[in-house]
Formats: sequence, structure tokens, C-alpha cells
Amino acid sequence: MNRSARYIATFLLALFMQPLKGAAQANSESDLLRHIVASFVQADSDAYAAVFPSADSIIAITLRRAPDSTEQYAQARALAGNTIALADQDSLIRKNAFVLFRYIFYRGSALGVHWSDVLMNRYELEALHKTRDAALEAVAPERFVGYVFLEDMQTRKIFTLALSDIRKMEGKWYGGEANFIFEAKTKDEFNQKLKAEKKRILKGLADSALLANNVPPDSTDDEDEVSMKRKQVAERKYYIGWLDDDIPVDLYIRYLKGDCPGGICSYDAMIKFGEDNFIRYEVVKTKDGKWTFTEEETGGVLEVDLKGNIFSGVFSATTDRIDYDAYLKEKNMSKRKLEYLDEIMDEDLNH
Repeated sequence: MNRSARYIATFLLALFMQPLKGAAQANSESDLLRHIVASFVQADSDAYAAVFPSADSIIAITLRRAPDSTEQYAQARALAGNTIALADQDSLIRKNAFVLFRYIFYRGSALGVHWSDVLMNRYELEALHKTRDAALEAVAPERFVGYVFLEDMQTRKIFTLALSDIRKMEGKWYGGEANFIFEAKTKDEFNQKLKAEKKRILKGLADSALLANNVPPDSTDDEDEVSMKRKQVAERKYYIGWLDDDIPVDLYIRYLKGDCPGGICSYDAMIKFGEDNFIRYEVVKTKDGKWTFTEEETGGVLEVDLKGNIFSGVFSATTDRIDYDAYLKEKNMSKRKLEYLDEIMDEDLNH
């Protein structure tokens, strides 16, 4: 993607606090959520992307609803009818929806979800607080996060899927960014597992999806002892490459030993872009070789496939809300380089 197209897309996305995507609408919250569940049941990322409004739709709503004194109204008016910018935006949004969809689909599969045999058991929505953004409140006065409780009809287990950025606009329902999934029967149980998951990953322990089919350590084990067992480094990998053939990227991964089948139970990883410092990323790896690296504070996500010694895929940046093509190749490290990277990693883990 060239810089001018990237600028236009960024400008359009700035209309709202979160990206709004696709080309569909629902008459009720239950219709919207059933459509989202059906997209996962059918393994159809395009159907999932369709729950988000298209760029021209959101501009039209903004021009009808937003105060004409707001920056968002002025931006919408300037971009209305710009078919090239709107087409670029819709293309980017479909890619972003695919990244979200794929992460949840593969994570759910790793937890044991039989997606083709899932039914929506029930759902809960939580209204978001009002903001000082006059345009946002005029265009989407009702906004929600949601918890969708899915019943796996093969196992009768209940899984909770968390969604954000659900919006009611002009009587229609849109959105629903898929964030996380756990085996959980209630919202409180889900939030407890999410909190524990973040703590576990920060300690370098395995993602729960990787441990889903294994017997967990005995509850009487000393936590520090369990952590030390899982923190033994089995292998180190260093990759360098580019985003959009423009931005240099360095990726360092440590494979950590543990008690799970195969011996590698979790990973440490950190990434740096250009001349920036290394930042720690959380890692999820599925059995079919899909890797997801997530930065907790910014939410930036690197979704890649590993073939041989090459990672390729997409990096979704939250700072400019744009997807970048990612390509990284493994590089040998000197002993000095390895020690330097370990020092940075260990310093970050101890904070």
C-alpha cells in the first residue's frame, strides 16, 4: 500500500474512535449477535465482516446526524463521494475483520470448540458510558460491549465470546469486535479467566488455549516452582524483515519448556519496529502453525504463518488503524547478540 492511500484510509478511520467495517445491518441486537455466531459456525470471515457498516454508510449517517460544527462532519463531507478512498477503506476493514475472526476461530478450536456444532445459548450486553464526543454521541448514542454464551452441542460445554464496539445507529445494529473466548458459563467466570490469562502470560506461562487439553499442575505446587519449570528456554529464534517493504522489523522468540505434550508449552517474544525499542508481545500458536503476537498496551497484532524459516502475514497497527503486509526471515545470532536480547527480555519480564 502506498503512502497516499494509507493517509486517506487513516483520515477516514479517524471519524470514529474504533474502526467501523463492512456492509450490513441488523434490526435488533439478537439478530446482530446471531449473525456473528453464524459466521463462526460456517467458518465464514466475510459474513463476519458484513456486520460492520461500510465506509459510505457511516459517512452518510455522519452527515445526517453529526453537528455540522464538528470535525467529523467536515471530514465526512470532504470524503463523501470519493469512491477510491471509500473502496480502499472497505478493503482495509475486511482485512482487519479477517484478522479478528481468524484469531478467535483458531483460539476457540485450540480450546476444544466444535464450531460447526455451536448454538447461541444466551447473551448479555453492557451499555458504555457517554463521552464528550458530540459527533459520536449523535451518530451512535447507544454503544455496548457484549458477552455471547455459546453451547457446544457435542460436549455440552459453554464458551463465552467477548465482543466490543457494538453500536445502534438510526435504529439499526452494527459491529461487534471479537476480543477473546474462554470456556465459561458466566460473565464473572469469563473475566476471572481473562485476568488470570494476562497474569499467566506476563509470567511466561503457556496460554490457556495451549493447555486446554492437558492436566494443570497440582494446586498445592508452589507457584514460583511451577513458573521456573516452565521458564526453561529450549530454543531461541531471531527474525528480521519488513512491513509493506517499508518498515524494518525485528522479532525475537524464546521457546519455553514445560510439562505439556511436545515439551514446548509457551513462548516469550518481543518486537521492534525501525529504530524503536523492543516491546514485549504475548504469543498464541495453534497446532496448524498459525502464530499471533499481541502487544497488551496498544493492542497491535501480528498474525503470521510460519513456513520453513519465514513468517508471513499481516500486522494490524492500532496507532494508525491500518494493516501492513509482514514478511520476516530467520537470521542466525552471535553469542553476544543472543545475550543482549535475553538481557532485554529478562529485564522486561521482571518489571
